[in-house]
This record gives sequence, C-alpha cells and structure tokens, in this order.
Amino acid sequence: MLIIYLCVFFLGASLASFLNASIYRIEKKYKYPTIITSKSHCEYCKKELSWLELIPVIGFFLLKGKCKKCKEKINIYYPLSELVLGLIFLLFFLNSITWYFWIIVLFLFVFTTYDIKYKAIPKDIVHIFLLLSSLLFYLYILNPTNLYLPIAITLFLILVNIIKKSFGVGDILVLLGLGILIPYQQYIVTFWGGIIIALLYALYLLFKGVKNIRKIKVPMMPFFSLSFVISLIYGNQLFDILLKFLGI
Repeated sequence: MLIIYLCVFFLGASLASFLNASIYRIEKKYKYPTIITSKSHCEYCKKELSWLELIPVIGFFLLKGKCKKCKEKINIYYPLSELVLGLIFLLFFLNSITWYFWIIVLFLFVFTTYDIKYKAIPKDIVHIFLLLSSLLFYLYILNPTNLYLPIAITLFLILVNIIKKSFGVGDILVLLGLGILIPYQQYIVTFWGGIIIALLYALYLLFKGVKNIRKIKVPMMPFFSLSFVISLIYGNQLFDILLKFLGI
C-alpha cells in the first residue's frame, strides 16, 4: 500500500510541477507547443534542469533551494505547492473522494497560483471552470437544492460589491461553480471556512507588525480552495459542530 500512496502523492506533486511550469511559460509568452515541450530551466541563468532536479519536492532539497549554477534561490512556492497538491491527492485517495473533484482541485490550484502571483484569476479559465461545473452538475448531481444557496450567496456578494468592492468577480463565480457541486452543508463550510482562514491570516499579518493592512489586497482563492478541500473530507462533521455551537 505504501507504494500506492507514494504514487498518488507524486501524481499530485507532478501535476503541480507541470501546472506551475505551464503558467510560467504562458506568462512568458511561450507559443504552443513549446509551452509543453520546452525543457525546464533556471529562471535566472537558463540552465536546463536534470531529471533528478525535476523530481517534485525532492528536487528542491537536492539543490538545497538554489540553482546549482548561478546559486539564485528557488522560489519556495514551487516545492510548497507540489507538497500541498500531493497531500491533497493522497487525502482524496484515502477518503475515496469522487473522481471529478480531483479535476476541480486542479482548477483551484491554477486559480490559487494566479491569485497569489497577480492578485487576479484569468476570466477565460473561470468561464471554462463554470462550464465544467455546470456539465458535472447536469450529468452527476441534478439536485435543485444544490442551487439555491450558492445562487443566493452569489447575488448577495454581487450586491455587496456594487456597494463596496470586497470580492473579485472571479472569486464569486468560482464559489458559485463549487457550490452547485456539493450539498449546502459543505458549501457553508467552504464559504465561511474560507472567510475565517482569511481572517486568521490577517491577524497573523497584524501580529507580524504589517502596517496599512486594510490597503493590502489579500488573495482569497488560496483560502477558499483550502476550505473547499476541508469541506469535502470533513464538511458534514464541521457543519454538525457549527449547529451544536449555535445551539440548533
């Protein structure tokens, strides 16, 4: 079983590595098919990486976090994101999470990467994600009760944004796409869990002494993505805890 677990982990980590490289090449205006076929290299000195250096997570430690040639530090986001997606895949496998949520998580990974780097997510990919979510809803769920709360929250957030911009439109649409795929209990955990994690992050910034925190644009996709993963695995238990806390 250990070999199976390692294979599942490295599948997630390898996909994270592939998506990170693809996003980098897209932003650097690579043309198809070089986006896929181009060999990975150091961002600074352009040294090509060996197969050993390209092993997800492990390659970072083999290189001691630096390019072997120019000694520039490797962005810590890369091995961390590989580790996180690898662990998510392993958790999904251990908890027998439905296959299409594995694909949804890959979209969330892309959204998270863009949101962290650019404080925005590409609208074209958001539209594809919404189309995919709608198709999955029609093929596998088709439960009208899954629609009510996500649509209500979406309309509420749009209204809030009209009064005072608080959420990105992309964030709102992604939440809608996630909401129609899961029961309302898990959606509540996803939505409020993301808000709570973001608040905890804000408190962490305050503790570190970051000034003008109100002017800092906090990327929300990492928090909603993490909360969504938690809700898929522990959503029902957390919802029951919430009801007990509220005395319901």
